[in-house]
Amino acid sequence: MSRHIADEVSAFCAQASVEQFPADVVDKAKVCLVDFLSAALMFDASREARIALKALGEPGTHGCGSVVPGASVRASAPMAAYLASVAAAATGRTDTHIESSSHPGMVVVPALLALSEHVDVPGGRLLSALVVGYEVMCRLGSALITPEVATIFRPTGLIGPVAAAVACAHLLALGREATRAALSMAANASFGLNQWARSGTPEHVLHSAVAARAGVESALLARHGLTAAVGGLDGDAGLLAAFKAGHRAHHLTDRLGTRFAIRDIVHKPAPACIYVQGPCQLAQDIVQRHRPDPRRIDSVLITLPEQAVRYPGCDNAGPIADVLAGSLSVQFSVGSVLVAGGIFDRNWQDPRDTEVNRLAARSRLVEDPGLTAAFPARNGSSVRVLLDDGRTLVAEQDTFASMTTEEVIARFHLAADPIYGRAGSQAIADRIDELDRSASLSGLLRALQAR
Repeated sequence: MSRHIADEVSAFCAQASVEQFPADVVDKAKVCLVDFLSAALMFDASREARIALKALGEPGTHGCGSVVPGASVRASAPMAAYLASVAAAATGRTDTHIESSSHPGMVVVPALLALSEHVDVPGGRLLSALVVGYEVMCRLGSALITPEVATIFRPTGLIGPVAAAVACAHLLALGREATRAALSMAANASFGLNQWARSGTPEHVLHSAVAARAGVESALLARHGLTAAVGGLDGDAGLLAAFKAGHRAHHLTDRLGTRFAIRDIVHKPAPACIYVQGPCQLAQDIVQRHRPDPRRIDSVLITLPEQAVRYPGCDNAGPIADVLAGSLSVQFSVGSVLVAGGIFDRNWQDPRDTEVNRLAARSRLVEDPGLTAAFPARNGSSVRVLLDDGRTLVAEQDTFASMTTEEVIARFHLAADPIYGRAGSQAIADRIDELDRSASLSGLLRALQAR
């Protein structure tokens, strides 16, 4: 494997600018920023975030340090990134790169926001740093993550530290060598086990948080002169070699700077696993077209690509014992839509719902070779509902429909309005929309602090 891959990636990260990006890429970066905030602002509603604040918060930083969106506290930049990421991850709503089954927003964005109060840069630099982080995270995920890897390791935790590090290095305007050092340092923090999905426990929220914190710390250490092995990413004992992924290293550099992976980011309408989104949309379509009585449903057949069937927690017909297991289970999620009559946040709030669990137990997941072959370009699925009178209700799609920009903004207001008021939340949205034309980040930061 070429020892120059890390150099090429670092050169791109150091030299990129918002002026070089196509307009749709810049607009997508703004949407991702808004989407992250809609999740992070749910801080007070997150038990995990409140525990993290109580256990790890820094009482001496009030009035200084970095703001934690949604919380009336400040913290050091690494800890602010950690706390904001925990809050966002706990909602199950953050954006997704389907090919790598990862969530760049809850890693890259909290790291950048935590550092933003410590740099004097134009607003566009926050957007270009976000694009850089997403680009590296998605590309590293394409190289590293396979169905076999994802059955044991959490993709977000494995690839997130490197992405956060290069994003922060870009925001700090580090040069190529320092960026490479930050990248290599962060590669040592790659981690994340998927046992949580089998046990129904919430430690998955720590994966993105540790990644965000590691990215901030790596960039700051590199800024002050700490060095790291050139091959931390692509060397003989680097991150790619650890997962026998060296032969896929070309994903990191192929059309780098011209083919932007952020365009592949999707926004989930349901607060649940990415792989339940399509089947839930199909179940909703069946409900809207046929209005079946859930009590008359005999069985449900759901076809998906291999990646979805094999992902931990997705193929779980129950009984479902907790909210987390329900948000991962395709069977439970589809059943909840059929019972509730649509996709609503409340679908996942009662994991012991008798009728939903009855349908989950009568539902079966099947891998479809055609859907597997089309993945990840398409994330298709089909749902077949058999009624007790012999009728079959069918819905299918070749990929699931991501939330629109308007829907993402509407969800942001649902989270932000109770905290800032409508005028205050609109001020935040306006500052984000103007970032690429702003001489400073101060307008956005003031809007986030005005609560």
